Amino acid sequence: MQKRSASLVLFVLFSLFLTSLPQGAVGQTAASAPQNDEAAALAKIEKAINERREALGIPGAALAIVKDGKVIFAKGLGYKDFEKKIPATADTQFAIGSATKAFTALSILIAQDQGKLSLDDSPKKYLPYFQINDPETDKKIVIRDLLDHSSGLSRTDLAMLTGELSRKELIEVTGLAKPTAKLREKFQYQNIMFAAAGEIAASVEKSTWNNVIKSEIFKPLGMTNSTTTIAEMTKAKDYSFGYDYNFDTKATRRLPFREIAAPAPAGAINSSVRDMSKWLEFILNGGEAAGKAIVSEKGFEEWTKPQMPIAGKVSYGLGWFIEDWNGHKVLQHGGNIDGFNAMVAVMPEKKLGFVLLTNVSGSPLTDEAKNIIWSALLPGSVPQKSAETAPTPSYAKVSADQLIGSWATAKGTLKTEIRKDGDKVTLNVPGQQPYPLVAKPDGSFSLSPLPDSFSLSAKVDAAGKVTAISLVQPQGTVDLLPTTPVEKPAITVDELHKKAIEALGGEENLRKLKSRVVDADIDFVNQGVTGTARSYTEAPNRSATATSFSALGKVIGKGYEYFDGTKGDETTSFSPTEEWAGLKLDNAHISADFYSVLNWDKNFASIEILSKTKVGDKEAYAVKFTPKKGTPFTIYYAADTFLPIKQDAFSVSSTSQQQLPYSEEYSDYRTIDGVVVPYSVTTHSLGMGKIVVTVKEIKQNVPIDANVFTHHDVSLKAVKAKSRKAGNAH
Repeated sequence: MQKRSASLVLFVLFSLFLTSLPQGAVGQTAASAPQNDEAAALAKIEKAINERREALGIPGAALAIVKDGKVIFAKGLGYKDFEKKIPATADTQFAIGSATKAFTALSILIAQDQGKLSLDDSPKKYLPYFQINDPETDKKIVIRDLLDHSSGLSRTDLAMLTGELSRKELIEVTGLAKPTAKLREKFQYQNIMFAAAGEIAASVEKSTWNNVIKSEIFKPLGMTNSTTTIAEMTKAKDYSFGYDYNFDTKATRRLPFREIAAPAPAGAINSSVRDMSKWLEFILNGGEAAGKAIVSEKGFEEWTKPQMPIAGKVSYGLGWFIEDWNGHKVLQHGGNIDGFNAMVAVMPEKKLGFVLLTNVSGSPLTDEAKNIIWSALLPGSVPQKSAETAPTPSYAKVSADQLIGSWATAKGTLKTEIRKDGDKVTLNVPGQQPYPLVAKPDGSFSLSPLPDSFSLSAKVDAAGKVTAISLVQPQGTVDLLPTTPVEKPAITVDELHKKAIEALGGEENLRKLKSRVVDADIDFVNQGVTGTARSYTEAPNRSATATSFSALGKVIGKGYEYFDGTKGDETTSFSPTEEWAGLKLDNAHISADFYSVLNWDKNFASIEILSKTKVGDKEAYAVKFTPKKGTPFTIYYAADTFLPIKQDAFSVSSTSQQQLPYSEEYSDYRTIDGVVVPYSVTTHSLGMGKIVVTVKEIKQNVPIDANVFTHHDVSLKAVKAKSRKAGNAH
């Protein structure tokens, strides 16, 4: 049964949302008068930021820059209210999202200074219900591990996003999730560990996290225009709405505010750039405000030093990413929450910092701003080279077509391919979306949609032959050498196609079927959440899936997605509906094709057998499918049975330029009504981790109500009301 998998209404939750329609720059300035050179630099920054804001369609933003103890720039750009065209200002409150984490970490360090706790205490000392689903980690984990993302847990955000659980319950659910690494083995971003840290800070102060942040940080810093709840923010005189932008329909949509009371210590602060400039000054003053130390020198050092390595020159402190920019240490943290995106960044040795707040989810502008601002205000800065640093290669002028081939490091790692995909040449790194190569004037190539800090360049010999490529990224430069192309298997696509059809039951049996209803259990292994799903498919191309999410013995969310042959959408009880368009809609057409394995010629522009490889301990043929419309994917067919055993694909969203990789593994094949169907599907994704779907029952050639293939209201309130009504009817 070869087809594109339905998403179970999950992957939309983890798309990185981008921007909105271009608008003119308007706003208010509030900053000290700079010198001429500085004024020119600031004008350059404002122009660059605003041009990118307009190019990305971001409705509104605000920027503040602090240098040498002074606010040298503070201004709103665009609109805080897109519909009424009300300008953003330096005093407009935006949600700062995960930039909140540095505040929570600081509250722990202040409590340590006061002798109320230690970074090396077990969380259980303060939260007796705290646990990790690994005996060794559970025994050894300390508060420090909560603050530097070293717990061994991947993101356990599903239960958090539903908004149905208390902070204590969220921490308990995370305790049921299976870790994906050992304690301190590797960096894995973790929101609920910060929620636990915030709860510890509250417990030792015999207060709430919100009050601790206000009394211990906001008040001494004079941050009078900062809040910790949406309810408070929307009572402020000046606040922004949050938006997303659909790149396919070109529509800007206001998003509902998300009140994240339970995971608040991980990302609930709202503030203005004028207020956040006081936060920048505090950091650049080494932890002092108004001449008074808010945190000890030792505590400040712990807060801002590398605690957990990430990659290359990037590490994590306690609530801070720590990176290098041209030899200068940078502390930074972004923030991303429904409708808002933020960046806080400081360069301590240069007494320089900025905060950029925008009213869209997942904007790349906040990351791009670092290079824009540092380059303009520190034009003389150059990379500091050590004896180990390789000389910067000269950029050879080559065409993207000259780079097509297989590449790897000298040790054979980081195997990548540069391929021709339609009219584009793309860089393909395992587990990541394809990156189209776009030629730059200097001879290098940008990697869309990555920021300018990522690029690719070529090295050539005297004859002009490409001998190596260099991948430039913030973590450092990696040189890749050409590798021997993999020998293609002797089997042809037509031969493999015939064998795959026969393996699944044969064309005659497949065409006898007109509909299918599947009931399944779901185990979100790395989330601590379980669920159930019922999927409906009907010839020729209609599909729908209803999903229920449960934790701690209760339903915490519902989801529904459908495709009626022409249009479709997906929604959950905890996120707005996304109407499918563009690639999302194109992929739905392929996924919903009831006879997809029979329609290769109809659906795909090209099908290529890439190699014979291993999937686990099984030999398999890797087959790349490039749709006439949609995103390419690869299916692995077992060399002995010719049944599909794995698929590598990408989840897409109209509100994001990013494509999120995921894989599915198929097993426990059984024959029902003459066709062969997998009863177990295991999905691996970046946001969700491992998901195991186990089929309970399959019914085929059963009538399906046409209303199934329409939009459904899945709010828990509506579902419960419908259930009560159904109960009364009986």
